[in-house]
Amino acid sequence: MRMVKYLLANQLDYSWGISTSTVGLQEVPPGAEYPYGEHLNYYMFSTKKGRILLNEIHILYLLKGGGFFISAHCPKTRVQAGDVVFLFPSEWHNYAPDEDTGWEEVWIGFSSDYAQRIINEQFVTVSHPILKIGVRESFRNVFEQAYKVAHDERPGYQQQLAGYVLLILGSIYAYSKQAPYKDKPDADYIHHAQKYMREHTSENLSMEDVAKHIGMGYSKFRKFFRNYTGFSPNQYFLNLKLEKSKDLLLNTSLSSKEIAYELGFDSATYFNRIFRLHYHQTPIQYRNSVGFHPTFSLPGND
Repeated sequence: MRMVKYLLANQLDYSWGISTSTVGLQEVPPGAEYPYGEHLNYYMFSTKKGRILLNEIHILYLLKGGGFFISAHCPKTRVQAGDVVFLFPSEWHNYAPDEDTGWEEVWIGFSSDYAQRIINEQFVTVSHPILKIGVRESFRNVFEQAYKVAHDERPGYQQQLAGYVLLILGSIYAYSKQAPYKDKPDADYIHHAQKYMREHTSENLSMEDVAKHIGMGYSKFRKFFRNYTGFSPNQYFLNLKLEKSKDLLLNTSLSSKEIAYELGFDSATYFNRIFRLHYHQTPIQYRNSVGFHPTFSLPGND
């Protein structure tokens, strides 16, 4: 199996922010010379000399087999099925499958200052360009769908592919963050806690009570919750209340004092202060800013 597409981009495509240069899927059999098959001269390289890509980022995802990767900032490293490798612009690199196993690979290449900024700031760098996300058939399908769009080259295909690039980047980030929690029962406890908090935004819950409800010690719960969600339990619960308050401001005629009571805040003054701290305006200013004045209230609040 070998499906490779090289693409052109015009000025409109560049102005979109992301322009895709290549999409491909191929199975490299054992003992085959690598790079495998025909490629444009710009993308060809010798495994004895390696290669430097200019102004492009490539994402390589291995579905089967294994081999090696090395770059100017990354020592020679074993890669295998389930690994994602980022090839950075102006960064010398080299890679190839094992002769005795070959490998199956999918890739996408693109130019984008915006995407590179996301990559560099969030989750991968030239010194750590390899992420282990596991073999995921659904993720392979994303590359196949991107290839189909590239192959057909219908009007607007570059803009569609820009969406696929962001989907691929977001998926890789999410998979890499989720990997440490795979098959760990503690993750289920956190999901239970999140659900419990969402169902009780009108109450003044203590996080000790939430930990007790899900059957986890408070210290462990607080640490694991922050690592898993990026929020402390108290921050998460407060943000749920504030999001609910925005809904009440836009869809009911409740006053800010009544909303504070409805959501279990200690006082209207505290609610107003926290709301302004988060959204840089008072609750009433927020309600008025959308130019909509609700005319009904929640059942039971007449």
